[in-house]
Amino acid sequence: MGKKTKLGLKLFGAAIASTIVGFGIGGYASFIAGMKNSEKAKQKAIKKTEEVDNNEFDLEWFKDKKPETIKMLSDDGLQLEASFIRQPNPNGRTVILAHGYHHARRQMIPYAKIFYNLGYNVLMPDARSHGESEGSLIGFGWLDRRDYIRWVQRAILLTQPSEKIVLLGISMGAATVIATSGEDDLPKNVKAVIEDSSFSQLDDQFRYRIASHYHLPARELEPIVSYLTKLEGGYSFKEANIAEQIAKTKVPILFIHGDQDDYVPIEMLDELVEAANVPCEVYIAEGAGHVQSIVVDPERYQKEISNFLQKYVD
Repeated sequence: MGKKTKLGLKLFGAAIASTIVGFGIGGYASFIAGMKNSEKAKQKAIKKTEEVDNNEFDLEWFKDKKPETIKMLSDDGLQLEASFIRQPNPNGRTVILAHGYHHARRQMIPYAKIFYNLGYNVLMPDARSHGESEGSLIGFGWLDRRDYIRWVQRAILLTQPSEKIVLLGISMGAATVIATSGEDDLPKNVKAVIEDSSFSQLDDQFRYRIASHYHLPARELEPIVSYLTKLEGGYSFKEANIAEQIAKTKVPILFIHGDQDDYVPIEMLDELVEAANVPCEVYIAEGAGHVQSIVVDPERYQKEISNFLQKYVD
């Protein structure tokens, strides 16, 4: 073997090693950026829910209702926090809301208003690793599903044993409520689920976001980030299969999605609807981006929810 050939092989080997190292560094960076949430970022998100997600009237409404602060321990020992708005004249119905990725519970004030005006008590948790809840690894609805089983149990204790409960979530919170509804030990008090803009599978969602928004090699980075998530959080991206969970759901579902959603492609809605084995309603909001259906046509949004609840809960 000549000197040039040996040199070429060495350079080729060095290039492969450099590529592997590069993917490793890129995967770790993606894990830190996408799956972890620092205290500084959590506080920034809380501020965002007050300055961007709500107007002054929403915040004043929330304050006027004098929400109770509720705290609870997760299965793995994290202290989680929520706000509970109690009806002055309860009618036996409570909604539990689930906010989106890198947000906090006050993001859900506009949704709380809808349900409160329909006579529901409102429980608004901060997801693990968000807002005032403890944790640094984001659960993406998969770890949160077990937290929400506990929030359902807490809602029953806050109200009455026969309380009728509805779950509503947006984006990551939508994946959370679907995943929760597919658990075997879901209390029978849960009568319906409303999901707004959920992904169908976390591995597909990660690859879509990495490729379409950050123009990074999704096929190579996804296994690395998934491995690190499994190592620290106990779940891989493939395990977080929301479509499989929805197939186990035994309560009616209202699906909501904007037809201009470029964060969670609308094709994922088709996967979820096809997987469901329960009565379903579908509302596709024309001209709405990701979780913007309530903004584009608030009257229609409220009407769809009200009609669904009258049909399956009230």
